[in-house]
Amino acid sequence: MIYLIAAESYRLINEEVAKIVKNKPFLIMNLNKVSLDEVWQETSYFSLTNEAKIIIVSNANFFATTKLSDKDSDNLISYFTHPNENVTLIFTTLNGVDMRKKISKMIKEKYQMINILPYTWKDKEKAIFDYGKKNGYTFDTEVVNYLLNNTSSLDILYNEMDKIFLYYNKPSKVLMPDVKKIVGSVVDNNNFHFVNAVVNKDLDLALKLYNNLKVYKVEPLSLVILLAREYRQMYYLKKYQAKHLSLPVICNKMQLQDWQVNKLYTNSLSYTDTELLNNLRLLGEMDVNIKTGLWDKDAALINFLVNICG
Repeated sequence: MIYLIAAESYRLINEEVAKIVKNKPFLIMNLNKVSLDEVWQETSYFSLTNEAKIIIVSNANFFATTKLSDKDSDNLISYFTHPNENVTLIFTTLNGVDMRKKISKMIKEKYQMINILPYTWKDKEKAIFDYGKKNGYTFDTEVVNYLLNNTSSLDILYNEMDKIFLYYNKPSKVLMPDVKKIVGSVVDNNNFHFVNAVVNKDLDLALKLYNNLKVYKVEPLSLVILLAREYRQMYYLKKYQAKHLSLPVICNKMQLQDWQVNKLYTNSLSYTDTELLNNLRLLGEMDVNIKTGLWDKDAALINFLVNICG
């Protein structure tokens, strides 16, 4: 079976993936890091015991604006025509679907397309009330508007609500003074996107977000700390996985939600242990040299971005 899941949110995509895989093991292949040829090598898998295999192909942005080479396009159409029956192939994208493309039409006509349109303000309002009700919390309009005005994506919105629930630790009415203490500002949200862009080695976006943060007078050293924390968490996660610990155990050890661990897992696939430790070493050196006045903080961070993301 072949699926295409398109949504504006990692969380929404992961929810749909979970419905399909039903706790079965799966392989994630990030097209920002691997080629379609490598995907086809995995799909050519045949098991002597007829065992099924699930492959999740993330960042499949060629269903939207990204162009494919003639070779990759032909290979896609060929596979869609004659798929491996022992393989469940799940494409995911955050960039929507262009239904004018032949490959998009083939998915819709022959297989399954799950295209979740971007949420409107009203959709997000409903999401807040529904998620609160599900967990035993109530919000008034002032709190809802504050959340919507200070979160730039659905993933951040849900993350902030999870933080609120942890703060109260029991079903209750959510109060505005508490929300202002808990929920990050627009700057905090831009910090999140900046770290995400760096981890995904998107240099253009990282530099654009960094320049935006400079307008708010965000200190480069605060970004160094955030990046170091992200690389450190990815390193710890890889070590826990090497010990074959279950997801609930890892979440408990790292004090993170399951979707946060899943996101770390997806990002960690693009790094070796050595790369993560090297990035931590570089950030540590940067921290020391900036604090001692040997390096210019702005130039040092930009140089790091170019070397890591370039």
